Amino acid sequence: MPHAWRRTILITGSTDGPGKQAALELASHYDANFVIVHGKTKEKCQETVDYIVAECKIEGKGNIDFVAADFSDLKQVSRMCEEVTIRFPELNVLVCNASMLPSRKATTKDGHEVMFQVNHLAHFLLCNRLLQTLDNNEPSKIIMVGSVLHSFNSLDFEDMMCEKVYEKYMQFSRTMLMNHLTAFHLHSMLVHRYGCLHFRVTSNVVELGQKTERKHRPGGLSASAPALPTVGSGIATLLQLIESPGMEKISGKYFDCHGKQIRSSSDATDERLQNRLWEFSGKLCKEFL
Repeated sequence: MPHAWRRTILITGSTDGPGKQAALELASHYDANFVIVHGKTKEKCQETVDYIVAECKIEGKGNIDFVAADFSDLKQVSRMCEEVTIRFPELNVLVCNASMLPSRKATTKDGHEVMFQVNHLAHFLLCNRLLQTLDNNEPSKIIMVGSVLHSFNSLDFEDMMCEKVYEKYMQFSRTMLMNHLTAFHLHSMLVHRYGCLHFRVTSNVVELGQKTERKHRPGGLSASAPALPTVGSGIATLLQLIESPGMEKISGKYFDCHGKQIRSSSDATDERLQNRLWEFSGKLCKEFL
């Protein structure tokens, strides 16, 4: 792959929704960005690449390619890390966007609740395995897609896989909290490694918004709860985080879908919780780290 692009960007979960939209927008900036689409299957990834190539009128594949991995299988995630390291050694932006909200409870091949693994654990593994590559290509960025829903529920370390209590919106909310905790722990870890004056790799959280016909509240849905931002309203913020030179020294922050820096919940900024989740996740991924 040529070295002409300023940024080589991997976006997880980019075969549909805001991830796909972001991939298209970034690929349209041909001279600046090389975009790596990620999806569950090669067929879906190729379909997305073909669509973006056509929409952006890119000659050949040009500045876009893909990697495929089912995040409900950690072996596939591990192989994806190896593939990215070998095929895309210039990687300097990782956007952790993939997430799911299944209609019913499910368990992965690895024995974990599926949202816990797809929304959180797979990204934890990616961040750890790709961190050295990102460091090699500094200034680099890790951008974790979070949600206002992260503040609606606290983690229950006695029931992380929802064996005692399962409610899908509660678990989705918790996995969003895990994304915030992971991003902020990464920031603290990198500050400890490099100091606060020079960020080789930054770690931030962005709210992209989400489509919903009903309103969400802790423990369920309520027609009286405040409206959530729509999908697409946060794409411009994501592009700014990726492409703006002024963002290279910004780390450990949370941005809403309008680009405003806001505070995460008290749980998300609790360093003890950050450390506990990091250690818990590390034990589950030990075989692949």
